[in-house]
Amino acid sequence: MFRRVTTTVATLVAAGLLLTGCGAAQGGGPGAPDATQPLRIIADVTPHAVLLEEAERQGLLGDVKIDVTEISGDIDPNQLVNAGDLDANFFQHVPYLNDWNAKHEGADLVALAPVHVEPLGLYSEKVTLDTVPDGAVIAIPADATNQARALFLIADAGLITLDVKADDPGLDYSQITPETNVTSNPKNISWLKIDRPQLAATLKDPKVTLSIINGNYALEAGLTPATDALKLESAENNPYANVLVVKEALKDDPRVVKVNEALTSPELQKFIEDSFKGSVLPAK
Repeated sequence: MFRRVTTTVATLVAAGLLLTGCGAAQGGGPGAPDATQPLRIIADVTPHAVLLEEAERQGLLGDVKIDVTEISGDIDPNQLVNAGDLDANFFQHVPYLNDWNAKHEGADLVALAPVHVEPLGLYSEKVTLDTVPDGAVIAIPADATNQARALFLIADAGLITLDVKADDPGLDYSQITPETNVTSNPKNISWLKIDRPQLAATLKDPKVTLSIINGNYALEAGLTPATDALKLESAENNPYANVLVVKEALKDDPRVVKVNEALTSPELQKFIEDSFKGSVLPAK
């Protein structure tokens, strides 16, 4: 029932298997999607594809079939879903999705229920929080919403002070930057903005003192966030829970509903707790 597709999306496009803008593509044409076909999902390898596979293994999907393509290379999973090339993606949190929708005219991607939090962590192979030197360099995500998230974590670690609060319901995460919102920086920290997949590699960079790394990339790099991070996010009221994302027209598709129910089920939440030992957290 579960078929993990390891071929890169670029290869699929070249082979003509993704039908951009064509009525044969589920979600991409004017007619109703064919609910008898597998739901095509693009997902990060860890933990997203793992969770989908576990949902199938436990029989939580019923008779719904899924085809999963693992994210690989320089691709935009939101663009693939928005164009109808794939039906859903599973890799992002709501602030990231909101920022993407705002930047793409006509985008109508919607988030379903929160599944899990991959806690953002502050890591270093050189210092502890008590020995951060003056003039430290911290590598942070280059994209706007995760950059804001990184700054809140660094503030929680006591290294800086911000003039905004993470729990402000009206906060526009895409506008939070170290240049405009850091009001106190006693360590004279400077910032190195790096694409998220490359942040784990900065731990070996002699010019970088500490690095902020997303949970999925930390796991893929062999780190154990629950024990290796100097500071780790909590799941409680965390706005960065990862979600299944589809086009507006597909949100009530019975396959989508079933997959979302499986991902948010007590069985899968327990699997997250038992398997990842705090490195991935059920959404709360």
